[in-house]
Amino acid sequence: MMRAWVFVLVSSLMLAGCAQLSEPQPFELTIAHVNDHHSHLLPMERTALTVDGETYRVETGGFARVATKIADIRASQNNVLALHAGDAITGTLFYTLFDGAADAALMNLICFDAFALGNHEFDNGDTGLKRFLDFLGMSTCGTVVLGANVQPEVGVSPLTEKTRWDSFKPYAVYNVGGERVGVIGLDIAIKTKNSSQPDKTTVFADEYETAKYYIDELRGLGIEKIGLLTHIQYRNDLELAERLPAVDFIIGGDSHTLLGDFGRYGLPSVGPYPMQVTNADGDAVCIAHAWQYSQVVGELDINFAGDHVSDCGGQAHFLVAEDAPAAIQKIPQFAAVAPNAEAEALLDRYRTKLDELTLQVIANVEQRLCLKRMGLMLSAECGVGRQSDAHRVVAEAFLASAPQADFSLQNGGGVRREITAGEFTVADAYSLLPFANTLVEVQITGREVKQVLEQALAYAISAGGSDGAYPHGADIRFNVDMSAADGQRISALEVVTENGWQPIQADHMYTMITNSFLASGNDGWALLGDLSEQGRTTDTYVNYAQSFVDWARKIKTIKRPNSHSTQSYRAAEQ
Repeated sequence: MMRAWVFVLVSSLMLAGCAQLSEPQPFELTIAHVNDHHSHLLPMERTALTVDGETYRVETGGFARVATKIADIRASQNNVLALHAGDAITGTLFYTLFDGAADAALMNLICFDAFALGNHEFDNGDTGLKRFLDFLGMSTCGTVVLGANVQPEVGVSPLTEKTRWDSFKPYAVYNVGGERVGVIGLDIAIKTKNSSQPDKTTVFADEYETAKYYIDELRGLGIEKIGLLTHIQYRNDLELAERLPAVDFIIGGDSHTLLGDFGRYGLPSVGPYPMQVTNADGDAVCIAHAWQYSQVVGELDINFAGDHVSDCGGQAHFLVAEDAPAAIQKIPQFAAVAPNAEAEALLDRYRTKLDELTLQVIANVEQRLCLKRMGLMLSAECGVGRQSDAHRVVAEAFLASAPQADFSLQNGGGVRREITAGEFTVADAYSLLPFANTLVEVQITGREVKQVLEQALAYAISAGGSDGAYPHGADIRFNVDMSAADGQRISALEVVTENGWQPIQADHMYTMITNSFLASGNDGWALLGDLSEQGRTTDTYVNYAQSFVDWARKIKTIKRPNSHSTQSYRAAEQ
């Protein structure tokens, strides 16, 4: 693997930059990369892949296969950097129960040359990130953590107790095959500040201005081969590349973008791997992303002619089990890979602990919280005339996970069981919310809120619909008359504001938190699917059950709610 000198003091680098450089020669750099693994350390067991009209269910990915593939790339190529473009943590029980220790252990086994901070690294504040980085630093591996535009307050944040660069660096410089390669790290600024939970005193500077500043600094040190390791989304990488001078490559993340020829196999590819554009100087820039969840390892090959990129090549390797069907293994994009034995052994130890910890009591439930998808309770124990308590507390948990959201909404079918009185465990949370849903932020006007609620009610009572479409929420309330005409069943629609409950404003843009199933337009919530296509949704990639675990741990006692989103309910005429 490559280990090199990195940013410590600008003055020392300036002295190094004064050394006499030899004539530039043709040079090939290979970058093995991943992004957005989100604590998905285990393989996906039944990924659907379609080949020649036939659909196969195949085991894919997993961090042990990532370890094997990156080791193969290092062994087969001469000048290799291994990079991780952020969002290593949050998303599965491996993070919920181990606070990043499991992710760090597997990352240290691979020994990435650099890791860029992503927005989800801040989900538990600066303190949570410091804990994860401490785990990452327990190895002698020496992965350089990058975050050029991340500015915790020195002396206040645990990340910067003494200096701004205590926990991470703006860039690293690597000596690869006799060539110096600079890599600058960038996090998505506005999204991290608004949608994650960094400390209030932590600032995220503009991505372009930061990149330009450090590109100029690196060039001043005589370094002309410069790349960005970003967590700012694919479309922003494309824009940034065209605006910046002197940038040669961008390894990105955050948008969970799959590049490469995968569309014909039923996978959501959005473009070629790699994407080649031109920078502000008119020179080529190679851009590569590697999808999500430990499923893909990118292998980017960059050919330089002197200090400029002459060609971009490589392959996004979609990792499949070594016993995958021959029809899949014959396709170059799919790499049949055996799991790394050391990584498997490490994972086995964490899996054993995980099985034990899922039985961990995280809260106590005062009294039974009954569940009813639509309508009012009829039993005395549940409270005659009450709406579903289980749905209400889940909606509260969703809202607590997104402090920037104005209200939460979810569907009746999304909560699968009632909550019994007594001890509540992690396993209980995942049986309450058993699907592979994530939380999604939606930018939605008041008029659209009314429209989508009406859509949900119409679907709930339609012949081909389901009462699982019925809406439940927190910090939003309304009256329901199922006997009214279509489009007129919701009335007295209000949301919580700084001034308490207020009528929803038709033209005001609200931030709603919901689950990814609804955000895709399912269960009759068709408008949300339209908004997703318009780019008005942001997937947080936080598992919705994890949000309930976090909420339950914090409040410790789950009580029967004293209010519900449905204020009054009239059933449809019989």
